Amino acid sequence: MKLNLFSKLVFATLLAFLINSFVYLSFGNIYSSKILNYTQFQQQFGSGIYQHRILSGYFLIWIYEFLSTLNIDYSIFKLKFFDADAEPKMYLSFFLLNTFFLVLSSAMMVLITETKNFVATSSEKLLMIAVAVFATAFSQFVIVPYDVSSYFFLLLFFLFLLRYLEKNAVSNLAILVLMMAVSTLNRESSALSLALAGTLLYSEFGLKKETLIPVAVLGITFILTYFGMRLMNGSFTTNDGNLLFQNFSQPKNILGLLFWAVFFVLPLMLAKDRNAIKNIIVFHLLSIPYIAMCFYAGILYEVRLYIPIFLTSLFLSHTDSRKFQ
Repeated sequence: MKLNLFSKLVFATLLAFLINSFVYLSFGNIYSSKILNYTQFQQQFGSGIYQHRILSGYFLIWIYEFLSTLNIDYSIFKLKFFDADAEPKMYLSFFLLNTFFLVLSSAMMVLITETKNFVATSSEKLLMIAVAVFATAFSQFVIVPYDVSSYFFLLLFFLFLLRYLEKNAVSNLAILVLMMAVSTLNRESSALSLALAGTLLYSEFGLKKETLIPVAVLGITFILTYFGMRLMNGSFTTNDGNLLFQNFSQPKNILGLLFWAVFFVLPLMLAKDRNAIKNIIVFHLLSIPYIAMCFYAGILYEVRLYIPIFLTSLFLSHTDSRKFQ
């Protein structure tokens, strides 16, 4: 069945909305229950590493305050919580924020797959988008305000990077620089956009100025935004402590490690050719700083940490960098 672009966008966005709605409204959340309260959320996300991830935090508070102006009986949603202090308004704020950005992310996936550099059948494209949506929704047993929005910014960067590679215009690079700055205000995983740029630029140009200059400009943008945020907040916190031993000793984290391995192999198995496999591997190598920080200070059981790498690898698996030439 051949669908036009509009039909694909409708299908993908509707799928994202439905899956996220079932995840949020049909399952009781244990893992993130303590931050489903306005005061506790402000305490946690106003300190440590979280205070530097401001963009989606502001979005969440804005939604919460908007819901507070509405005369709604929240019992109609029949929400069940494991924490007695959990607020339906805060939970619905998370739901609205993350569902909105998952819908936008699914639209970006469709647009990426419709570029001339993406080589796949119509059925393969839809299946890959569905896998990406399901994997993203599944990972939200850990509820935070910045993850799904960071996926959107990464996919948006992917789309405009493809346009930059088609036409190496200064205006296109300026757009990428702006995206890098905005996404870094949201979450420091924006460094993966830099790894993606390095991967595709290197695949097309090798170690030439056409690769080195854009990567340097984007890298400087990331560094200035990253450290600028910490300077403004008067805190240079980069992590919440050493969890390396726990990540290789606790059963749950070992399960998360297995998730990383399986979802690393999946894009490689789906890759259309050896060049795509090479790009996926190069992308992982350039992502080592992010990966190392996840292993050192993250909780591997929170599989959301690998989702941005998985999404990028999945769409790299059918991106033909030779079509840029």
